[in-house]
Amino acid sequence: MLNAILGIGSAIMGGLSGQAAADAQNEAIERQYKYDTQAWRYGKQRIRADYRHQKKQWEYNIRNDERAAAYRDQTNLQDWQYQLKIQDHEYRSQMRQYAKSEQIYGQQLGFNKMAAEAAKEAEYRKLQDATNEIAFQNQDIVIKSMAMEGAAATKGQSGRSADKNVQSVFASLGRNQAILAESLLSAKADTNAAMRKIATDKYGADIAAQAARMLKPDRMPSPPKPIETPRTEFLKPRKPKKYDFGPKPIKGAAASSAGAWMGAASSAIGSIAGMFGSSGGGGGGSKYSYSFGGGGNAWQGQYG
Repeated sequence: MLNAILGIGSAIMGGLSGQAAADAQNEAIERQYKYDTQAWRYGKQRIRADYRHQKKQWEYNIRNDERAAAYRDQTNLQDWQYQLKIQDHEYRSQMRQYAKSEQIYGQQLGFNKMAAEAAKEAEYRKLQDATNEIAFQNQDIVIKSMAMEGAAATKGQSGRSADKNVQSVFASLGRNQAILAESLLSAKADTNAAMRKIATDKYGADIAAQAARMLKPDRMPSPPKPIETPRTEFLKPRKPKKYDFGPKPIKGAAASSAGAWMGAASSAIGSIAGMFGSSGGGGGGSKYSYSFGGGGNAWQGQYG
């Protein structure tokens, strides 16, 4: 009987211990649920904050790319305009050089013509001087011949002797005049040769001036106008959806206090029944029967 009572106490203490374990488990589940719920909320806030940050970064990237592209466009446009100014300046400088070259070329041609004319006049003067000298010489020869002829006539010679003297005078006159004529022809030939040389020299000087003449410059093709800098395309961050937050935490199933108590009581009653069964097993059966509990926790026994 004492053992039965001790068994009942032990069963009751075990039931109470099970109840404490169930309460501790329920408290742990509650704490875990609160922690999971708070972590889930923080996760939602973090995802939304990351989205707002990514969206702001996306807007910054678009603005920065637009400013950088506009700066490159402005720089390229300024470089293009500067190249156009340099090209215009070089073309105007070349045109001034060309105009100066044309002026020098025209002056050189004029100088060549003047030099040729001056050389021709000098040659003509030389020819004229030679012609005048020959004429003077011819006049002197004629005068001398006339004087010789008069001198022969004053000597009183007649007949063949007089004729020979006259012929001698005319023959001398003819030779001298022939020499003078040859000299005149030679002077004219020299003059003609000098004229040809003058013309040749002038032609050579004109060719040299033409060779030194600057070609008319052509305007260089304009540099291509810079094209607009292509803009970078940025992918807009995706707005988080409900499924990005994950499932909302579910509170774990807590142990039932009533179930724990019924389990402890059932265990205790089972122990008592076993004890009574052991003590009355040789008495030949029981006259009375008892039942405890109900439903699935019912226990039946006999008392004899």
